[in-house]
Amino acid sequence: MKNNFSPLYDMLRSISSKKHLRQHKTDPSPSSQTSLAPKDISDSMAEALFPPIGRLLDVNGLTVHATDQGQGRRPVILLHGASVNLRDWTYHPSGALAQKRRVIAMDRPGFGYSQRTPDLWTPQRQARHLQLAAAQMGVEKPIVVGHSWGAIVALAWALDAPQDITGVITVSGATQPWRHHLAGMTWGCFDQLGLTHFLIKRYMASLVKNADKGAVEDFVTRAFHPNPVPQDYLASVGAPLSLRPQSVAANCQDLAQTQAALKHLSIGYNRISCPVEIIHGTADWLLTAQQHAVDLAEALPNANLALAEGVGHMAHHVRFDLLSAAIDRLDRD
Repeated sequence: MKNNFSPLYDMLRSISSKKHLRQHKTDPSPSSQTSLAPKDISDSMAEALFPPIGRLLDVNGLTVHATDQGQGRRPVILLHGASVNLRDWTYHPSGALAQKRRVIAMDRPGFGYSQRTPDLWTPQRQARHLQLAAAQMGVEKPIVVGHSWGAIVALAWALDAPQDITGVITVSGATQPWRHHLAGMTWGCFDQLGLTHFLIKRYMASLVKNADKGAVEDFVTRAFHPNPVPQDYLASVGAPLSLRPQSVAANCQDLAQTQAALKHLSIGYNRISCPVEIIHGTADWLLTAQQHAVDLAEALPNANLALAEGVGHMAHHVRFDLLSAAIDRLDRD
């Protein structure tokens, strides 16, 4: 069971076990964590501390927040994962990439400063919405990069509009449904019983409730494990924005639909005509490299796989060199 965790299974463990949180701490020193207590920050204060840092576009009456840096060469669009916002990309990767090309980081619908209606936002719907935002920005044939849950949207983008993109890069991406072992059985049973969304809402409520007790710091530490969290990461990425009700609701909906979305998308992977670069850490305990990287590479007609030895779930920060090289490869094709 050690290497077969699904996000839902990890959530259940997180709800019931504080020991699991503590055992993944890699750097307890004050310099590695912010002293900010997100629970004690109101929504308005969170937005004052972490205001929009990019353009606010109107797409069908809903705001899409996107940064726009650099110029020249093939444009790159960066999509963040669950529980965060575009600041996860602007913390370092987007600025470094923008030294030689145009780089756009987007808040996915419901996160950061991008809006979302209460009804279902599938990966396909999110991709189409962000395509319209990119068109407003004059972006043509971008390289679309998705980290974690953002990889689902990036792959949906490739299936929906293959002629409009240069290629896709998944970084520590959720890409395959859980078909076997306890993880797949957990997803399937809870989906059939209608319990998935309930349990995820409970997990998110627990995270918000315990934010002032270090739950957010523990969450980030687990995400980077076994690699250390960069010293000023948590203070820079706007964690309190993720605790606002609209972001919690969006996150719950996304996580609850993960298994169903991947079942649907994976059927069409053999139809993805654009090249796909896959970057994944061998020590990613949340989304294992075998299932979400190796198996994905085998399912795609045009894929290149780069496994990062000893790297956890945050490969875009720990092995930025692999991301930069993957972009360069796609830009040459």
